[in-house]
Amino acid sequence: MHLNPLRFCISILALLLVCLQQHVFAQDAPDYTKVYHPVINQAELHIVTSDYKEALQAYEQAFASVPSPFARDYYNAAVSALALRDRKQTFNYLEKLVQKGVSLDYLQRQTVFDSLQTTRHWRKFARKYKKRRRKYEENFNREYRADLDELYARDQYFRQAEGGLRVYRDTIRQIENANTLQLLNWIEERGYPNENIIGLADTLEQLPRFYITVQRQTATRKGYDFTEVLLKAVQQGNIAPQPVAYLLDQQAGRNRYGSSVYMRVDCTGCKDTDELATKDYLVKKITPKEQERINARRQKLGLEPLEEYKRKVLHNVTDPRFKLGYNWSVSTYVVPSKEAAEILLERLSAIE
Repeated sequence: MHLNPLRFCISILALLLVCLQQHVFAQDAPDYTKVYHPVINQAELHIVTSDYKEALQAYEQAFASVPSPFARDYYNAAVSALALRDRKQTFNYLEKLVQKGVSLDYLQRQTVFDSLQTTRHWRKFARKYKKRRRKYEENFNREYRADLDELYARDQYFRQAEGGLRVYRDTIRQIENANTLQLLNWIEERGYPNENIIGLADTLEQLPRFYITVQRQTATRKGYDFTEVLLKAVQQGNIAPQPVAYLLDQQAGRNRYGSSVYMRVDCTGCKDTDELATKDYLVKKITPKEQERINARRQKLGLEPLEEYKRKVLHNVTDPRFKLGYNWSVSTYVVPSKEAAEILLERLSAIE
């Protein structure tokens, strides 16, 4: 077969150009665990100390370092700007939230913004909302979002049926495995389902429902290990590190990344006069070596050390204006009796 030398050279050059472009893109793409999340951590620590000016500067630095910041961080930046009475910056970040898919109704329900809602700036913001919402709905992948929601619906169908897991155990396991394969295929074919692709479902959702697929694949049942998928996703800015820590802890069946940093004991059979029944936030007793290992794992995700995480969670309790805690930050253990509570409390200690 005769091969045209010119066409062969053009093909080789085209292939080299594609490889070069991929190499340049890989070099230019920021690693969020190094350039973004550590700076966000500093911003949040400034919030804890009520230094909102420094917090806002840190947010601006973080936002400038990546192509797509996270909505939750825009929210905290907006509240920081509001605390500084910088309305221009506040509305700038509120606009960013709308572009991410956060609804006007959700923002109106956040009491931290009550003081703004009687202003002409808010009325102007509200008037522009419909136009911006339409643009968001045109850009996000509604079909992909619906397909992902279907994974959750499949997961729940037989669990909610009469008899549940006891009757349909084998069928449920088959669905879990099929859902896992489907999710992995979609990530490969359609891209990782991040905020920009599937939107935010109107709120600052901490973890979309389809992640139940990941949570079902536990180590005890020798399920699929999502570690590499999630590590790559967090580095590329497709998911925040806090939910990744939670998902990996769920898969492992252990608090390897310290996603749950405080515990509470709900003793249903205890009297109000029992001292243990009145205990509030508790921490699990761990050795300095184990804490060091947990912090090393957290650092790989771009997360703060455990002690700084604890400060944020506690601050979130006293100052709910900001979003610094997560649903999984505090675990509640329900026990039936004082005796059972005392056994559990042997492994826990009160906050110093």
